[in-house]
Amino acid sequence: MSRDGADQAGPDQARPDQAGPERAGPDPTQIRNQPAFWSASRGRWLIPAGLLGVVAVIMLAMTLSLQILIPWGGILLTVGLYLVMVACAVWMRDVHRRNIAFAWLMGAMAFVPVLALVLITVGEARGLG
Repeated sequence: MSRDGADQAGPDQARPDQAGPERAGPDPTQIRNQPAFWSASRGRWLIPAGLLGVVAVIMLAMTLSLQILIPWGGILLTVGLYLVMVACAVWMRDVHRRNIAFAWLMGAMAFVPVLALVLITVGEARGLG
């Protein structure tokens, strides 16, 4: 008790104005607690993934004059991953699991064209084109 009779929180008790692990509720700074993983908005994932897919397809289409197989493989994988995202948006009901799937699929959509461009560059440097 303080002089005015009000209770004070001890070092192991949480106060509402405190930040840190003592605070009640989930920590919004942790990756698993980001609002994008818990909101029901499908557009939050599908619109940026669509833009990423368009940019990736354009970049890979520009390399078709260098090689054929790797750019077409990258284009098909990118489009396929986006179609899987759309399928998840339609058929997955659990919001959190759907958003986790969206995150993994969008990460794969970013990885595929980068890997394809690296393989194209290595192939051209070695004269395999």
